[in-house]
Amino acid sequence: MAVDIEKGLMVRKGLAYGWLAARRRAGEMVLPAVTTATGAFLVVIVLGMSEGIRSQSAALGHADEIGRAVVLIAVTVLLVGVAEVAVATTRTVAHRTRELGVLGANGVPRKPVVAALLVEPVISAVVGAIAGALLAVLTGVVLGMTGLVATGVSYGGLAIGTAIAIVVSIVAALATSIVPTWKAASRPPIRSLAAGG
Repeated sequence: MAVDIEKGLMVRKGLAYGWLAARRRAGEMVLPAVTTATGAFLVVIVLGMSEGIRSQSAALGHADEIGRAVVLIAVTVLLVGVAEVAVATTRTVAHRTRELGVLGANGVPRKPVVAALLVEPVISAVVGAIAGALLAVLTGVVLGMTGLVATGVSYGGLAIGTAIAIVVSIVAALATSIVPTWKAASRPPIRSLAAGG
């Protein structure tokens, strides 16, 4: 029991260290956040307008296929944004090699180091997804109120799109970032210190 509490405390310390590092490196998180925001914007606005898209495509006779294709395209753009988060994570790990070596040499276990390294991609994904979703909701509301979209905007679709964008962004950022962070945290400290960075 005491060992589990100590491990939990170490992971919390790793997360706190990751938060401090993320604040220090905020400038490097802008591009991944903006790319994720772009994808989130598209997912939310497409799902907000999906009922109108379906009704218009029903006239063409392929409502379901067109609706699925539009959502698939939007989610693909969101995943491209999250891929930018993964690239940024790999770049971050490469630049922090010496720091990882110092942590390992001082006996910091792997799990807190991994937790610290995962803070940046998760923050980039969350901030980007929320910013893109908020902008899409605002755009959808304005388009709906002004009548610029003939088919209207569904507020339920906007809400579902927001939830999907945020959850997919977080899950994808974790999924794409865990491998490079785990590998970096698993390197022997002497190799990380010798590599520098």
